[in-house]
Amino acid sequence: MEDRLNELVRMLRSAHGESFISAILYGSAVAAPGNPRASDFHLLIVLSQLGLPDLRTSRPIMKWWESFGHPRAVYFTRAEFLASIDVFPIEFRHMKRAYRVLSGEDILAAVDVSTSHLRLLVEYELRGKLLRLRSMCLPAGDDPARLMDLMTESVVSFVQYLRPVLELLGEEPPLSRLAAVRRTGERLNLDLAPVERLLRMRERGGDLMSVEIEDLLESYLDCIGRIIDAVDAI
Repeated sequence: MEDRLNELVRMLRSAHGESFISAILYGSAVAAPGNPRASDFHLLIVLSQLGLPDLRTSRPIMKWWESFGHPRAVYFTRAEFLASIDVFPIEFRHMKRAYRVLSGEDILAAVDVSTSHLRLLVEYELRGKLLRLRSMCLPAGDDPARLMDLMTESVVSFVQYLRPVLELLGEEPPLSRLAAVRRTGERLNLDLAPVERLLRMRERGGDLMSVEIEDLLESYLDCIGRIIDAVDAI
């Protein structure tokens, strides 16, 4: 992985020259580096300009990066980055929680993300993701394997919004996903066992019978709904 990251930096610097400002790795691959998945390697790329020629230049680099199963990088110009801090408080808080500068400036170091509007944004994201999960369950309803995949793929996106819930309650959230779920359950007085179970299954795998998958989905959807109600009441 280190060789791959070094090659990524080499290609970015070679392609963008003086326009290159920073390449930052963030997320669970940094927070829990033991045995991360390819999908846990998130990238923030900052350039001085981002016109169509710059995007064309980066296209083969990102195609190479994504061929390993890594998610698409987030691109900003410096000006856009500084102007977006108040617009994306959840995302920038997530980045700051665990990151590593691969090359260039530590542009996150001086970022101070306000909690203004944080509760509204958390509720907005959670409600949107619940609506999307429900809609995706409709075509997958007759296929237990697809339902299981939907749950294990979606659980991480829900858990990432539990950390800002703890921040709203005045706590520094733990880096571990499982610890964040447990602490959120304690603070909101909710049983988040379905979320914990899906996190474990995402990491370790495991087979369930069709009826067990449907029961887990029902409890998972109910659990998310109760989290949203609790966030709405903060």
